[in-house]
Parts: sequence; C-alpha cells; structure tokens
Amino acid sequence: MEALAVFEKLVPVALALGGGVLFARRSVVSAASSKAFADFAFLFAVPCYLFANIYRSDLGALFAWPALAGYAVTAVIAMAVVGVLAGLTTTREPRQLALRIMAAVQVNTAYFAVPVFIMLFGDAAPVFPVLLFQVCVLTLVVLAIMELNGAPVKVFPAGQAVPASAGAGGLRPTRPTGEPRPMQPTGEPRPLQPAGGPPAPSPLRSRRGRVGRALWGSLNTPVVLACNAGLLLNLLAFQIPEPLLGGFDFVGAAAAPIALFALGLHLGGSGVSFRHTTGEEIWLIAVKCLLFPFAVWLAAAHVFDIGDPWLTYLVLIAAMPAPQNLFIVAQRYGVDVELSAALVVKSSVAALLLLPFWIHWAQAG
Repeated sequence: MEALAVFEKLVPVALALGGGVLFARRSVVSAASSKAFADFAFLFAVPCYLFANIYRSDLGALFAWPALAGYAVTAVIAMAVVGVLAGLTTTREPRQLALRIMAAVQVNTAYFAVPVFIMLFGDAAPVFPVLLFQVCVLTLVVLAIMELNGAPVKVFPAGQAVPASAGAGGLRPTRPTGEPRPMQPTGEPRPLQPAGGPPAPSPLRSRRGRVGRALWGSLNTPVVLACNAGLLLNLLAFQIPEPLLGGFDFVGAAAAPIALFALGLHLGGSGVSFRHTTGEEIWLIAVKCLLFPFAVWLAAAHVFDIGDPWLTYLVLIAAMPAPQNLFIVAQRYGVDVELSAALVVKSSVAALLLLPFWIHWAQAG
C-alpha cells in the first residue's frame, strides 16, 4: 500500500473522528452525548459486524497461530518491562503499576481498531483473536491485581471514599475523628455489627469472589459474546438465513463511522490539556504508540518469520491507542483517574497521526 493510498484510506477515519471533535468543540453536538453514540457502537453495531464476519470467516486463516504467538509473547515481555520501568521511576504500588501496564500494552479494539481495520482493509476479523487474548489474559492479570490489592470504591454522600462492600458484610463508613460510638440503652458502646449477624466472609474468599466477578464481567461484554457466537456457529456449520445475516451487515455497517464519531466527541469534550503533558505520560504514550508496535514488528518479522498480511495486521493492532477501559478501571478502583483519562485521549491522537507511518513500515519491512 503506497503512501498516497494509505492517506486516501485514512480520509474517512479522519473525517468521522475530526467531525466528532469539531462538533464537540463548537457545541453543535454535546460531548456528553458521546456515551449514547459509543453505547450504540459497542453494544449493538460492532457486535453485529463481528458476528456476521466471523461467522463467514475461514477460521484456519483467521487463527494464524504463529502470528498470534508472536504477538502474545511480545505483549507479555512488554508488560514485564513496563512494570519494571514504572517501578523504578514512578511507583511500586501494585494497582498503579497495573494501570501503567494496561496503558502501555493493551489496545483500544472496539472503538479504534475495528473501525480503522474496516476502513483500511474492509474487514476487522483479524482483530478478533487479539481481542480474545487481551480479554482472557491481559485484562485478567490487571483486574486480578486491582481486586487483590483493594476493593472497588464508591463515594458516600459525605464525600468519603470507602470500599464498595461497606454496609454489605464489611464495616460501615468511618465516623469523623473524635465522634463517640453510638450508645446502647444500657450505656454500653454499640458494636459495629449485630452480635447475632452472619459472620463476615473471609478476606481470601471475598477477594476470590471479586476476581471471579471481574473476569466474568470482562468475558460477558457484547463484543466478546458476539465473537464467540459467530465462532461457535461457524464451527457447527449452522445455517443462518441470509436475510438475517443481511440485517447484521446493515447494522454493522454503522459500526466504524459511529464509533469514530463517538471517540471524536469524547476527545473534543475531554478538556485534557496537551500543554501540561507530564514526563510520565510522554514515556507511556511513547511505549504504547512507538516501542510496543516496533517490538511486535521485530518479533513477528525476525523471530517468528511472519509475513503479510498478518505482519501488517499485528503491527497496526499494536499501534492502536490505550483502551477506554483504562479510564473505566481507574475510576472503578479510584486509582490515577486523571492520568488514565489523559493517556486514553493523548494516545488516541498520537496513534491516529502515526498510522500512515506504521502501515508503510510494516509493508516495507
């Protein structure tokens, strides 16, 4: 794909994304409505597209195991390297390390990779195996670290952040310093929990339960369910009526422009300052948008001997920005929320600008 052809393919991407940014900045469309557009894409359009395309795919060509092994090995090594670098330079707190690893290695599949692949190649099915690896391995590691090192938080009316389990088997919110404990009619201090109440679950069981629920939640998303349904029906050679498949195609055709427009609205209304980008943000974005895709290219081309088209697919997937789930996880656990939001927005801009370079690099190499 020559340079001019690459830019021509990216014109629809830039138009949909840039339109969202412009509309949000000019208040033509409220930036808050990006959630409605994103929900339509994530919950309906993208699953319809992936289901129909995976159902029709040649699974032998879709699961190119040497290519996927090269990507997986590189991703695991990159996770370890980022964890060590972050531990030496910024923090050693496990949850903060997990978020930095997620920002540097995981990719935005549903809102960025899928629409970009549709625009560039007319097919986003190659994203599916990497999506499954990301959900079942990379995301699982991050969620396990987050759950095992602290419960999710919620804010009580007084503004105090406490474990989400408080009031449901855990301790009630802490009283202000110096406030006496409530008194029973006898004048004795009242215990925090009723004496005859059920015993609190053990910390180990509680943590295992939270990890299990987090894993189930990541596997139970519409995108993953649609991919698995398409895969299963493909394997079973189940005949889906053509009018129904045509309906999936019709809805799925909206996935790319709507997802990109929603991302543009989010970027335009984010209020994130590029002038005040920190050194930590710079090196994490550099790893995500430069070093990680280069490492994937190096491993795929020179270690696993992967050729086109999968060499291009893997490099472009690795070059996608940090996932939007980074911000969702950070917000859920009350860890580095502002940093996570900034990384999602800024890595999205950097990834879009670098896409022509990575396409040319992968196909030239």
